[in-house]
Amino acid sequence: MLIPVVIIGAGPAGVAAAVQLKRCGIDFLLLEKSRIGGLLHEANLVENFPGIAAGLPGKTLAARLNRQLGGAGIKIKKIEARQLGFHDDVFVIRADKRTIMASKVILACGTAPLPPGPPLNRLPPHWRIFNSVLPLLKEKQKTIAVIGGGDAACDYALNLAKKNKVHVLVRSGKPRALPLLLDRCRRHPRITIHENSPLTKAMAGSDGIILHTAEQKIFCQLVLTAVGREPALHFLEPDLLAASTGLQSQKKLFIIGDAGNGRFRQAAIAAADGLRAAMEIQGGPIE
Repeated sequence: MLIPVVIIGAGPAGVAAAVQLKRCGIDFLLLEKSRIGGLLHEANLVENFPGIAAGLPGKTLAARLNRQLGGAGIKIKKIEARQLGFHDDVFVIRADKRTIMASKVILACGTAPLPPGPPLNRLPPHWRIFNSVLPLLKEKQKTIAVIGGGDAACDYALNLAKKNKVHVLVRSGKPRALPLLLDRCRRHPRITIHENSPLTKAMAGSDGIILHTAEQKIFCQLVLTAVGREPALHFLEPDLLAASTGLQSQKKLFIIGDAGNGRFRQAAIAAADGLRAAMEIQGGPIE
């Protein structure tokens, strides 16, 4: 069976695309390997989404997306797309023991965290080192180091500092985070920002990690890295990657939201991407 449109990912981009396709009466399949909302679940506060004047915790906005899908009668297939190819003018999606064929594909699959570099990568795998804030949200009265100086690092720190002491280690003397977020971190009594503090050494102990910089040692029980993200397009076959530009110009493949917007990773931009992709599909022929 050839499905007209398959959407991979149910974050703001995928949800917006699904809702608009439903309104247009176009058949589609929405795949999501994990939870609706994507990285919204990691956001301490979303403040620049239109219509939300005072800001909203990311998980609350994700819950609203879930309710919107339910209200529209849209069902999600809990499937992880493990391989995506394009053969004989048809997209072939391999997911576990199932193969799905589609005329068009909307990739709203978001991003994946970059792995930590040295010296953290020399420690035992997964030993008290995380690249997602979600496993740490229930921690209490711990000392946690956040590695990074961008918006995500500050957002993670603000979230974790509700119940823990947090050290933010920034390589340079000028953090890249928004001044608003930096100011909140600097004013928070349980957050300490260390600028000009690239890691020189990391030692695993029985009850934590000792992080060395050029000027100090910081003991922490947990480490959270926020050193960047990359599009989660690892499951695309090489031939499809090579042909992706042409397929996008033909309006057969859409790479939207965080997966296609580089550093412009914002929920509002992602939602607009999803809406536009669905409207472009509506305006063209559907096989």
